[in-house]
Amino acid sequence: MVRRLVFTAASVVIVALVMVAFVGLFMLHKPGPLAGTTAKLHLETVAALSDAVEWPRPNDPHPDWVGYLPTTTWHVPANSTIEVQIDQEDGASGLRNPFWGKAFGIEGGKMHVKYFDDQGNPKEDDMSSIDPTMASHTFAIPDLGVFVPLLAVGDNAAPGTQNIITFSFKTKGPGVYRWQCFVPCAAGTFLGTGGPMSTFGYMGGQLIVG
Repeated sequence: MVRRLVFTAASVVIVALVMVAFVGLFMLHKPGPLAGTTAKLHLETVAALSDAVEWPRPNDPHPDWVGYLPTTTWHVPANSTIEVQIDQEDGASGLRNPFWGKAFGIEGGKMHVKYFDDQGNPKEDDMSSIDPTMASHTFAIPDLGVFVPLLAVGDNAAPGTQNIITFSFKTKGPGVYRWQCFVPCAAGTFLGTGGPMSTFGYMGGQLIVG
């Protein structure tokens, strides 16, 4: 009987020690990041689709139109941080309303811009706004309060030059959100608002959040 009691007590102690060790290791374990909380979006803005550096579309029915590449329909997760990189290759069109020279709705209130100055020298800086006359395009999702003006490539920059613009914003719940460029960049059309500005798949599209 005594031997049985000793064996039972020892078993209870061993089980208790195993449980304490398991709980201790669980409490000390540092959890990794939650899946789906961050996504990346890499885009290119061009003066003519056929001349794009990264995603040319020579067979597009409008190869001389401006556009966002490689697509204007973007799929991202809900309630997440979206890290955006835009490789901007177009010159200045300018904003009619200088108010939109400021960035809104992005993390930290600033975008990071790698660009070339008036002498063609490489520069980089964190910017909360740009000279509105030097805007080439905009990245705007009105229903999310996101608006980012994209700095134009300077006149003295070498052919094939890109301004690299990076920033982050947060998505809300699932849904389809319209995005649009607000620079009147459709040269040769009425007030610069026709053609690629008013045709889905060029300077406007959908952000599908799910």
